[in-house]
Amino acid sequence: MRRQVVVTGTGLICPLGDTPATLHRALCEGRRPFGPPAVFTAEGLDGRVVAEVRDFEPVRYLGPRNLRPLDRTGRLAAVAAGAALESSGWTIERREATEAGLVLGTMFGSLRTIGEFDRRALRDGPEYVSPLDFANTVINAAAGQVAIWHRLRGPNSTIAAGASSGLQAVGYAAQLVRLGRASALLAGGAEEVCYETFLGCLRAGLLADSGEPLALPRPFHAAGSGWVLGEGAGFMMIEDEDHARARGAAVLAVIEGFGSAFDGRARGVGAAGEDGLRSAIDAALAEAGVPASALGFISASGSGHRTLDAVEADTLATLTRGSGPSIPVTAIKACTGEALGATGALQAIAAIEALRAGQVPGVPGVDALTDPRINLVPGGPPRPNAGSRALLTSLAPEGNCCALVLSVPPTATS
Repeated sequence: MRRQVVVTGTGLICPLGDTPATLHRALCEGRRPFGPPAVFTAEGLDGRVVAEVRDFEPVRYLGPRNLRPLDRTGRLAAVAAGAALESSGWTIERREATEAGLVLGTMFGSLRTIGEFDRRALRDGPEYVSPLDFANTVINAAAGQVAIWHRLRGPNSTIAAGASSGLQAVGYAAQLVRLGRASALLAGGAEEVCYETFLGCLRAGLLADSGEPLALPRPFHAAGSGWVLGEGAGFMMIEDEDHARARGAAVLAVIEGFGSAFDGRARGVGAAGEDGLRSAIDAALAEAGVPASALGFISASGSGHRTLDAVEADTLATLTRGSGPSIPVTAIKACTGEALGATGALQAIAAIEALRAGQVPGVPGVDALTDPRINLVPGGPPRPNAGSRALLTSLAPEGNCCALVLSVPPTATS
C-alpha cells in the first residue's frame, strides 16, 4: 500500500533568519545578506563575499548545556533540528516513547574541524590534538551529534551528494517513509562557511568573480560568474500521514514525488540528449502522478554558475514547453548564496511557505540579460500564486541532481 508522506514541522537557521516566516519575508523583500567573512580572515580574498549566520549564539537556542562536543556545523544542525521538532510537536516525551530518526545532507560536513585537527597534529604532534575535534572529523558527525542531542533513536543516515545533498536527504527520507521503513524522520541539511571550503571552491573555479556586481550571485544571468558561499541548516519532520493524523499533528505539506539521477552535462562531458535533470524531474512528476502543467511554480537550483544554470535552463525550458503559460521560476540562492548541503532543505521550507502564503518571491537582478528561456520571477513585490504544488530542483557540479514535488493541502494555506 502506497503511504502518503507529509511534513508536520519545519525549522531552520540561515543568514536570512531563524524561522520559516522570516525566511519567506526576507526572500520576498529581496534581502541579500552578503559581506566579508567574519568566521575566517578575509585577507587575500580579493573582495569576495559570503552569506554567513552573523553573531551566531547557539546557547540562545540550545540552552546552557555543554556545547563543546558540537562544532559549528553540529550547532547549526542542532538548532534547526530543535526548531523542527518543536514545530511538529515532537516533545522529548514523545521521542522517548516513539522512535524518530534523522537524515542529514551535507557536502563537506565538519571540514573546518578536520582542518584544525590536521593542522594541530602536524604543528604540535599527534599527542596534542583535541579528542573532541577527532569525534567531528567524519562526515556523519553532525547527524550523530544531533541525534544524541535531541534523543532521536530511529534510523540515522548522512547523504553526501555534493551541493544536492540537502534535497537528496529530504527525498531519501520521504522514500523510507513511503516504503514503510520509518514512520517519522527529521530530514534536511547543514553546512558551515569556513576557510577550507572557500579556498577549495575558489581553486575549483566555482566562486563568483570579485567586484560588484559580479561578486553577488546572478542566477540564470549572462553576467553570472559563479557561486557565493552561504551556510545554515534546515530540517523538516517527515511522517507517514496515518502516523501524523493518529497523534493529532497538523499537516503543513505533502511530499508527492522524488527523482534522482546523474547529469554529465554539469561537468561538460554529457552527450547530446543526456539530460539527467529531466530524468529526475520526470521521475518526481510520475511518482506524484501530475503533469508539469499542475505546478504553481518551480524553485530552481540556479546559483549563478554559468554551466549549471545553462543546463538547468535548457531542461526547464523543455519541461514547460506545451504546458500553457510559462511556469514561474524562482531561485533562492540569489539571496541565500550557495549553502551546499543546506540549500535543498532551505528551498523546501521556503517553497512550503510560498505555497501557504500564496506568494512566490522574486529573484533580485533579473533584467534583459537573464536567460529568456525561463520565466524567472523578477525582484520586487512577490508574485501572487494560486497553485498548491511546487517543483524543486537541485544540480551539482559533479552531476548529482534531483527533483522533488510537494504540495500544501487547502487547510494549510494562509
